[in-house]
Amino acid sequence: MRLLNTDTLQLKSFFGGDIPPYAILSHTWGKTEDEVTFQDMMAEDHSVAEGKAGYKKIRGACLYAQKYKFEWIWIDSCCINKESSAELSEAINSMYSYYEDSEVCYVYLEEAVCSEDIRDAGSEFRNCKWFTRGWTLQELLAPSYVVFLDKDWKMLGTRYSLADAVSVITSIPESVFKDGNFDRFSVAQKMSWASMRQTTRPEDQAYCLLGIFGVSMPPIYGEGGARAFMRLQQEIINISDDRSIFAWVAPYGQGSFRGLLARSPFEFRMSGEVRASESDVIGDSSFSFGNNGLRIHLPLRSIEPVPPVDTEAREPVRSFPWSPWSSTSAPNSIRERSYREGTIFFAPLHCRSDRDPENCFAVYLQKVAGGRYVRYRPDQLPIIPTTSQLQRDMRQVVVKENAGIPRKVKNDCNFGDHHGNLSIRTTPGVFLRYDHQHPLSRVIDREEKEQAIGETLLEIIRRPAGTPSETWAIANLKYRCAKSGDIFFIDLGFYDNAFLRFSMRNYSEELPQWINDPCLDWMQFHMKGPGLVTITYQMTGDRKLRIFEVEYKAPAIAHTPRLFQPTTLGFMVPSMFRENVKSSIGETLQGKIFSLESVFPRDFFGKEYRGQTYVDMSDIQDAQRMLRVLKYKSYNRHPKDKIRKCVYVVLGLHGSSAWADVIIQRDPQIEGLMKDIWESYLDSGPRAEKRLQPSPRASLGDATYAPILHGSRRPSVIVDVKERTTLHLGSHLVDISYSSLR
Repeated sequence: MRLLNTDTLQLKSFFGGDIPPYAILSHTWGKTEDEVTFQDMMAEDHSVAEGKAGYKKIRGACLYAQKYKFEWIWIDSCCINKESSAELSEAINSMYSYYEDSEVCYVYLEEAVCSEDIRDAGSEFRNCKWFTRGWTLQELLAPSYVVFLDKDWKMLGTRYSLADAVSVITSIPESVFKDGNFDRFSVAQKMSWASMRQTTRPEDQAYCLLGIFGVSMPPIYGEGGARAFMRLQQEIINISDDRSIFAWVAPYGQGSFRGLLARSPFEFRMSGEVRASESDVIGDSSFSFGNNGLRIHLPLRSIEPVPPVDTEAREPVRSFPWSPWSSTSAPNSIRERSYREGTIFFAPLHCRSDRDPENCFAVYLQKVAGGRYVRYRPDQLPIIPTTSQLQRDMRQVVVKENAGIPRKVKNDCNFGDHHGNLSIRTTPGVFLRYDHQHPLSRVIDREEKEQAIGETLLEIIRRPAGTPSETWAIANLKYRCAKSGDIFFIDLGFYDNAFLRFSMRNYSEELPQWINDPCLDWMQFHMKGPGLVTITYQMTGDRKLRIFEVEYKAPAIAHTPRLFQPTTLGFMVPSMFRENVKSSIGETLQGKIFSLESVFPRDFFGKEYRGQTYVDMSDIQDAQRMLRVLKYKSYNRHPKDKIRKCVYVVLGLHGSSAWADVIIQRDPQIEGLMKDIWESYLDSGPRAEKRLQPSPRASLGDATYAPILHGSRRPSVIVDVKERTTLHLGSHLVDISYSSLR
C-alpha cells in the first residue's frame, strides 16, 4: 500500500510486513476537482495541490496525526492512483483491510462543531453528510479505534463514547461499537445498515460492501447499480446459507412480480430486525444458481383454497421456487402434491424477528409456467408465528464451508509485545499525587503543572502472567483535582494477558471496576464534588507507546449525556399524500399535494424512506408525553391557487394502544403553534381526553383547534393507525386520506 508522510507529505509504497503503523482518514469528498489526487502529490511542485480546497484537509489530518506520533497516514483521495484501473480494482477490494489494519481512524466531520450538544435532534453532528455516504460504512466498522473530529480538528468523541448516538443515526446496534463484532448479525441486518446510504456512482452501492461481507469481485463501472448488487448477492451466497438475504421489501408501491434477490441495499431498509436463518431447523439449507434461476429448498403453504392434485413422479421434487430439481437418493416412485399455475404460497424463511422471536418472516411465491415460481407482492414481507413454519424431510448432506477469513479482533492486543510506555496527559488543574509502587510498572517521568497540561510517563516492565479471562492490574495512579479537591484513581491492567484496560474510581472505593469491552477507549467519571473527569485512550504511531488524555470538566459544562435506547415503538407515516377532489358531476380530480414538513417534538430517530417517514416513540419516557405532532403543508399545483393549508396529524401511544387525531387550517405562520397543539393533549390540556380514551381512527370532525376551512371545497381527512402485519420499522402503520367536494 502507499502511505503519506505526515511531515514531508511525500508518498511511499510499502509491502507486506514492512508496512509501518499508520493512521487513516475518513472523510466525505467535495467536488472532484477540489480533491488532491495522487498525480498532484507526486508532482515535484505541490503548487497545484496547495491550490485545491482539499489540501487544507490533508494538511489538517497530517498535523493531527503528528500529535500522536504518527509518521504515516493513508488518505484515499491521494494515496490511490485512480488512473490505473488495476490499482483501483485492487484498492476497492482491499479498502476494508486498509481501515481494519490501521492503528486508528480519524473521522473528519466538516459540518460538526465541538461546542454543540451532539445528542440534540437538531445537531450538526446528526445531520453530517458522512453518515449518509456508502463508503463510510466500512470506515466506521472496520477500524479498531475511531475518533470523530469537528471542522476545526477538535475531538468530538470516540466511536465508543458516542456509541448510542451513532447507533441511532446509523441504525447499527450499539453493541457493535462496544465489542467490535458484527459477524454475528444476519446478511439482512448488515444490508439494512447500508440501505439509506448514497454513492456518487451507482455501482459503488455494491462495491462499498465487499469488505463487510468478506467477499471479492472485480468492479465493472458501467454495468449499473442493480447488476452490480446482483453480483454481490451471488458472491455472498457462495459463502453463506443465511436465507435472510431474501428478507427484503420492494420500494413503497412497487408490487409487480420479482425474483428472490434484491435490486439495491435500499430494499433492506426495514430488515434491521431479521435474524439469520436457522440452518439446523431447515435441514437442507443449501441453495445455488442454475441457468434457469435460484435453486433452494423451501416449505410451501398455499394461502388460497386450491385443492392439490396427486401426481406420480419417478423422483421427488426437492426444491420449490424457481426450478424443480430432483434428489438422486429417492425411491423409484412416490405420490406428490401438485398445485396448478397461479397458486400463491407462504414460503417461510426460518428467520426469526429480533424484536419478537416467536415470530418469523416469509415471502409470497406464485407458481408460474414451467413449474417455476416468482416472488409475489415483493413490497410485503409477512410476519408469521414461528410454529407455522413447515418442515420437510430433506436429507441431502451438505458440507458447510468456512464463511471466510476471520476478521481482525478489535482490541489493542499488539501493544508493546512485552513492554511499552503509557503517556498520561492531564488538563490544567489535574495532577498526579502519588503512584503506588507496582512490580509490573514504574513512573519514569513526572511533570506536575497545576496551570498547564501535565504529563506522566509510565513504563510497563512486563505483562502479568494471570489467569485467562481476568484483568490484572499493572498500575494504580492517584490524582487530585485542584479546583474541587477531589481525589481519584486511574487503574491500568491487562485483560486475558492480551489487551490493555483502564478504570477510574473515587478515593473511597477499594477495588477497580473493570469494563472488558474490547473497543473501550473512553470513560466518564463523576467526582464527589461538582464536575467530572473523562479519560480517552489514544493510539499513536509508536506501537510501544499509548496516550491517555485525562480531562477535568467544570460544573458549568459537566453533564451526563442522555443515552439513547434501541427503538421498537413508532409509526411509519406517508411522507406525502394527495387531495382527491370530487366534482358535483361525480368526477374525481387531483388536488393539492401535502408534504410532511416537520415533527414536534423533534425526533432524533426519525428517518425518511422515499415515500415513508419513521416517527419514533421509544425515546419518550413520560407516559403523558408519548405523542408527536406532524405538520403536513400543501403544495399549490396551480399558480392561481394562493391558499396553503396545513394538516396537523397527532400520533401517540397510551399504554399499548395507539391513537390519532387530526386538525386542519390555513397555513397560520404562527411560531410555536405545533408546541401549543402538543401541550393541548397533556393532562392539563383541553384535548387530554383524546389521549386518555385512545382511538386508532381520527377524522376532520374531531378538529377543534381552528375553524374548518370555508370555501368551495369542504375537506374530509381520515387518519387510520394499524398494527404492523408485515416487516416495517416501528410498531404501527399510518394511512392518511384527504378528500373534498367542489
